[in-house]
Formats: sequence, C-alpha cells, structure tokens
Amino acid sequence: MFPLTRGAAVLAGMALWAASLSLQAQGPAGTPPMPDGPGRALVTMQCANCHALDVALGKRGTTVEWSAIVKTMVERGAPITDADAASIAAYLGQNFGPGAPAPAAVARGGQASALPDLPGRDVLTRRCMQCHQMSMWTAVRQDRKAWESTIYRMVGRGALWTEDDIRAMADYLARIRGPLDSARGKPQ
Repeated sequence: MFPLTRGAAVLAGMALWAASLSLQAQGPAGTPPMPDGPGRALVTMQCANCHALDVALGKRGTTVEWSAIVKTMVERGAPITDADAASIAAYLGQNFGPGAPAPAAVARGGQASALPDLPGRDVLTRRCMQCHQMSMWTAVRQDRKAWESTIYRMVGRGALWTEDDIRAMADYLARIRGPLDSARGKPQ
C-alpha cells in the first residue's frame, strides 16, 4: 500500500466531490437525469442547496413562471445573481415547462387509486402529489374555504396552478375531507 500525502488526499476528496455533482443532478434513484443544456449546472448547484431535485423539478411552468419562482428564492436568501437567475429560469422553462411530463406524479401514482373517484381527483393527484404524500392531508378535515386557503398558501410557495385547478382541488378536498356531520359521522 502507498502512503497518501496530504495533497493526494485533498485531490482525491475533490475528485469524489466533483463526481457526486452529477449524481445530485439525477435526484433519487429511479428518476431520470436532468437534460443537458445551458443552466443545468446552475440548477444542480443552486437549487439542490435547498431542495431535493425531484421535488423542485416536479413543478411545471413557463420561463416567466420559473423566473418568478427563482426571484422568490432569491428574496428568501438564495445567493443567485441576476444573470444566473435568468439562466436557471430559461433552462427550467425549456426542460420543465407546462408540456413536460410530471415524473413525481408517476412515481406516486399508486396512492391515487386509494382516493374516491370523484371530479377533481385527477387534478389533485397531478398537482398535490408532485410534492406531497397522500398522508399529508388524510388526517385533516376542513371546510372548502379552509382548503382553498391551504391551496393558495402552496401557490404562495411557488405552486403553478390555474384558478380552475384551485377550484377543482378545493371542491374535491372539501367533499372527501370536509368537516364531519356529527349526527351521521360522514362529511357534511
């Protein structure tokens, strides 16, 4: 065996760190790697500092919408320059735009079958299960107004949903997880 000098140990450590960056860009096992392109390295280095990439990249939005999300992250303290923010938003808009498939929803698809098949279920599973497990809301009972408030809080945190999506999810959640009628023990 050869003794390692301090310099060789540092060099080996740097090589291992550099090799791990490509693994971070792929997210958890089973998720496909991020597409190549300008901005990919910035997303890997900047976004992965705070987010698991499978959650962050489960969202879909235009370049303008991604730009607003990146701006929010900068306002919350992310050390991203204006030029880097523009590159990140352009990369995400091109590769994770509205037409891109939602890998997180597919990975958690088995949970959707446990939900009642009523209007709004598909929107809920496509939107909420991008970030949350179903158990996130199964212990909660709220009226429609409270569900809508919860959903708007997610929009404030960067969720890219239309008014129709919000209405459908609030209606669905109020129907399946609304307050119980105390006399019947069923949702009101």
